[in-house]
Amino acid sequence: MRILAIGAHPDDVELGLGGCLARHVKRGDTVNVLIFSRGEGGVPDEALTEGGQIDEEENKTLKGKLREKETKDALAFLGVKEENIKIFGLPDANIDISRGTLEEVYQQVMRLQPNIIYTHYLEDDHLDHVRTSLITLHAARKAKTIIFYESPSTRTSFSPNYFVDISKYRAKKVEALKMHKTQVKKPYMDVDVIESNARFRGVQAKVEYAEAFVVYRVVIE
Repeated sequence: MRILAIGAHPDDVELGLGGCLARHVKRGDTVNVLIFSRGEGGVPDEALTEGGQIDEEENKTLKGKLREKETKDALAFLGVKEENIKIFGLPDANIDISRGTLEEVYQQVMRLQPNIIYTHYLEDDHLDHVRTSLITLHAARKAKTIIFYESPSTRTSFSPNYFVDISKYRAKKVEALKMHKTQVKKPYMDVDVIESNARFRGVQAKVEYAEAFVVYRVVIE
């Protein structure tokens, strides 16, 4: 099976479906990941180890490279091959629904021919997430199965109707998220928060730990 996970920023995919991706890899599925932005806006200045003064553009570049490495390391830990990870490098906090971006995502979908596409839920308080979801839906309009995953900024209208048992992969997901060292102070990156949510979703799904999703469209082949 061919899987395509799409996220706005580094760590979005790992947070929303890190356990699910590890499960896909274990099952022998081919997993590809598209990330729209390098997420440079989410890196505190103190995370940079470069000495001396640097200009604003160089600052953004260094932060972007740092987050790119973190997400590649985290995804590799989950079993995703580096050659299957593509980062577009769109501006963080300013992802635009442009013809160029739509065409690039469309070409990736046509090339990869995924059986399942995972992307952000449409109702989200982060505009980058909303736009990423809209871009995915338009660019992948011919895709048979599209599933929305959960983010910390997902609105309360998120009412899951699809669950994946990640009991065997919960620890792997947590370790992968720890590789996002520039993000560890974010409340939603706290291990207790991550595990509590997985446990809550597990209770809903009648398993120990789970990740929750909303099905946009599914076609059984």
